[in-house]
Amino acid sequence: MTRATSSQSGMSLVEVLVALFILALASAAIVMTLPRQPSRIDREVSRLEEAIRQLSDESISSGEVLGLQLQDAGYSTLAWRGNGWVLLDRTYRRLAPPVALSVLRAETRPPGWPDIMTDMTGVVTAREIVLTDRAERRLLSVSSSGAVRVER
Repeated sequence: MTRATSSQSGMSLVEVLVALFILALASAAIVMTLPRQPSRIDREVSRLEEAIRQLSDESISSGEVLGLQLQDAGYSTLAWRGNGWVLLDRTYRRLAPPVALSVLRAETRPPGWPDIMTDMTGVVTAREIVLTDRAERRLLSVSSSGAVRVER
């Protein structure tokens, strides 16, 4: 058996660098295929869209007139019972701070009335809602069919 000389044993610096480059390339490809984590404001937009959709669906299935009361820090669901709006205790949703909510061009309405209402036919009050999170801003346009369009 022949003994390897010192110039034949081990790997050269170029071989080590090539192997590291291939590993870095593979790592970058894997990281780029991972799903992007949604931002705080995008999660809140999705939750508000879902709340509006559920409000419309629940109004149709229950035959009740329902509403969504929007505040700076969150929103809650109301139901028309008897001669007035009643807060449904299970429905308050607080926004993740510092996300804030505001309604654009809201017409004057009586105190205690919801910003978005839906009836048993599924017709929803059309509104434009703005969600802000520091420098980020999303405009949600709610149509009378309940569809929500999001603009950045």
